[in-house]
Amino acid sequence: MATIHSGIRAYAFECTYNSSSWVDDPSNLISSIQSVLSSISGFSYQQLKVANVKNTSGSNIEVEIIGITYSSKTKLSAAEVDDLIFDLNTALLTVQNFTFMSIDICTDVFRESPTLSWPDSSWKRG
Repeated sequence: MATIHSGIRAYAFECTYNSSSWVDDPSNLISSIQSVLSSISGFSYQQLKVANVKNTSGSNIEVEIIGITYSSKTKLSAAEVDDLIFDLNTALLTVQNFTFMSIDICTDVFRESPTLSWPDSSWKRG
């Protein structure tokens, strides 16, 4: 039987930095975010990504935090997710010249084995 894994990702959506919805050099923003994340008690992560996103409704910066461990856990209850959102919101609000509209938390549960019946009928061979 395959091992079941869990993981946590966080996203900050519709961000601006220095009043801009696009950042050509994200190094200062990344450094500032890393600094405030280190102030969250019981919080660690594996990777931080800053992306410029452009679509029909406009452009925005998005922040993704991957591989989160919170309170020594990689699987959280609903109340713990609320606490994580609060802590991330509180920390990110202290980043100078940075705004965001929302924080989303994704909790993943997956097996290391391929999905059953994949690729099966949804995949056509060439």
